[in-house]
Amino acid sequence: MTSPSQADPAVSAIRAALDSAGHGLAEVLVTRPDHGADHIVVRYNPLSSDTWDLEEERNAALTKTLRHAGWESAVDLGTLVFIPEVPLPTTAPATFVATWRIAIDDVHDAQEAADEARGRQLDTGITESIWQVTDAVGRTRSIHCSDPDLS
Repeated sequence: MTSPSQADPAVSAIRAALDSAGHGLAEVLVTRPDHGADHIVVRYNPLSSDTWDLEEERNAALTKTLRHAGWESAVDLGTLVFIPEVPLPTTAPATFVATWRIAIDDVHDAQEAADEARGRQLDTGITESIWQVTDAVGRTRSIHCSDPDLS
């Protein structure tokens, strides 16, 4: 039988990133509170009660490592590291979520803003864009796309 972390690709990927950065996995808990949660919690959990005073320092180091490894939204809350918006464990490995962002001014409601954004997305005069792309385990990257010269 697989453990919850083995059945959760995001938890496994986070543990692998921490391990490859030299963090002692024996003293780190990586959990998804329940199978349907869209966030993961990482905590320093020392083997000895003598080192609990290092909790905030270790959680800060864990956060820095996770951000460097692609979980840019990892937040150091002192007593734990919170990683929001992590895809569910059932997400297929080759699944990505790509988000294009643009400011829309002078519209009256969300639908009008969405329609205007979609129109701009299709505008052949716009040849460059920045996308936020999140993979199946919650790592996010900013990617610059440039269309070939259409003139």
